[in-house]
Amino acid sequence: MISVIIPTMWKAKHLERMLPMLDEHPLIGEIILIDNDRLKTNHELLKKISKLVYWTFEEINIFVNPAWNYGAKVAKYDKLFILNDDCIVNLTPLQTIYDAITPDKGLIGFSKLSYCTFTIDAYDTLASSGFGTEVNIAPVDPRFYPNHSGMPHISYGSAFFVHKESFYPVPHDFLIYYGDLYMYLKNLKEGKHNYIIEDGLVMTQMSTTVSEAPKEQIVHEANILKEKFAEYGLRGIKYQIPQT
Repeated sequence: MISVIIPTMWKAKHLERMLPMLDEHPLIGEIILIDNDRLKTNHELLKKISKLVYWTFEEINIFVNPAWNYGAKVAKYDKLFILNDDCIVNLTPLQTIYDAITPDKGLIGFSKLSYCTFTIDAYDTLASSGFGTEVNIAPVDPRFYPNHSGMPHISYGSAFFVHKESFYPVPHDFLIYYGDLYMYLKNLKEGKHNYIIEDGLVMTQMSTTVSEAPKEQIVHEANILKEKFAEYGLRGIKYQIPQT
């Protein structure tokens, strides 16, 4: 079974479609929702979700990376699906992905071409036409992506799968950004390849929540990125090139 982890501030409407899809899928064991804005909670929607595990905190917004950390800590199952609240993912090939989530692998995220920014209303048309129904999963060669520190694209962390043994908690220096990059590089350092899902379907409204994040925190994280990642030993990593 899979534990889904979704931090939300209720800014996008995608959850209204995605939560019921997750709830109905037999491979989804629980949906851990981290509510970072209790003033906007859609209680009527949550009442309909039978697999819901709901968390909220006194400080209201704990931010996305701490929410991932907490969700992974309390998850009942070893296979995790970490999902932004502004994404709708075609779950038809979930069995294929499920089988690939093993302790020897790092992150398993969707390719850049799997993402589209069409409106939510277009999902049924695309899914019924076969988009995202058959996927191919392959190891990532970080040399191909020098502009993103070896990560395939900037949205790779919007929807990804990982085994608990390959989930490395994001340091508290980074509350909003770079959590996916931290885990991506950490897995490389630990000798695990990261993987990419080709031909998936992820409909998204990019950066819906973080677009309103505190600017001073964003600037701070950008300023300390190189220094902190060097401190964590995540620069100049030596790794074997995946064999295909």
